[in-house]
Amino acid sequence: MEEQMMVCRKPYHILRQLGHGKGGYSYLAEHEGCRVVLKQIHHEPCDYYAFGNKIEAERRDYERLRSAGIRIPEMLAIDMEQERIVKAYIEGPTIHDLVRDGATVAAYLPQVREMAAQARTAGLNIDYFPTNFVVQDGLIWYVDYECNDYMEEWDFEHWGIKYWSRTPEFDEYLKGHSTVGRKEQLFHIREERISAEEYIEFLKNTDLGSQYPKERFPERIGRLVKTVSISLTARNEEGLLVGVLFGLTDFAYWLYVTDLGVDRNYTKQGIGQQLMRKAHELAGGEKDIAVYLIANENAIPFYEKLGMKKADDVMHYNHVEWTEFTVE
Repeated sequence: MEEQMMVCRKPYHILRQLGHGKGGYSYLAEHEGCRVVLKQIHHEPCDYYAFGNKIEAERRDYERLRSAGIRIPEMLAIDMEQERIVKAYIEGPTIHDLVRDGATVAAYLPQVREMAAQARTAGLNIDYFPTNFVVQDGLIWYVDYECNDYMEEWDFEHWGIKYWSRTPEFDEYLKGHSTVGRKEQLFHIREERISAEEYIEFLKNTDLGSQYPKERFPERIGRLVKTVSISLTARNEEGLLVGVLFGLTDFAYWLYVTDLGVDRNYTKQGIGQQLMRKAHELAGGEKDIAVYLIANENAIPFYEKLGMKKADDVMHYNHVEWTEFTVE
């Protein structure tokens, strides 16, 4: 991930990603020697939830939760333009972690029921999913700011409690979100020019290795890496190149992503999404910049999850000599 993010013109050093929810990405960050949580709003589609203005909702919901007396981390900063918020970091295991690892959370049920009663009195529901509750010094904290108007079907007793023990619902969730046996990885995303040799070696480990014609391949890759408008890399903690994005942009209206690839050994860890978000930000942000690209059939679901749609208004002129081959 990128090593630094700005919030209200102040730099925050990113330590690692904490989570990826339906509203945004959360990172553990450091600012002036203090650890905090930095949340970057995203606009990826969600098929079970309708959003309005996400960053405004974060601010509104924070005030509603405080007024209701719900124990939540303090909001330290909000950047409406960058759609980022900073909140106090509550260190400790989540209820989800405890349930997953076989621990009982019975001691915390009175606390969550007290929160549920406070929310109900205020006419609210909070998101009772166990990843949103952190235990610190015997107290549970609701670390998300999401709340909605009260509906009985989504309160704790009718929905949330299904995920506070090893129920069939919890186990079904684990099947699609298992982290057992996976070592937590830290990735550094930055603007970086790479050599043609390193990029060609990288292509051998990705599905991009067959997207170029054979004609004058090394020479043309050399021109690509030197002249492309946006050149982003993702590297792991050992410095290995595990992701690349190249893009062309006028920094005013549009961004054309020419290349996006992730090492096959590092897929499904959010690297492609972070590269796309960073490129869009560098080009000028989603309020100014439209994004275009050519996607192969296998990549279409990935781009659709980012909110992209097929376009009918693109024309092309192509008389390129093209002999198919795969970089090996």
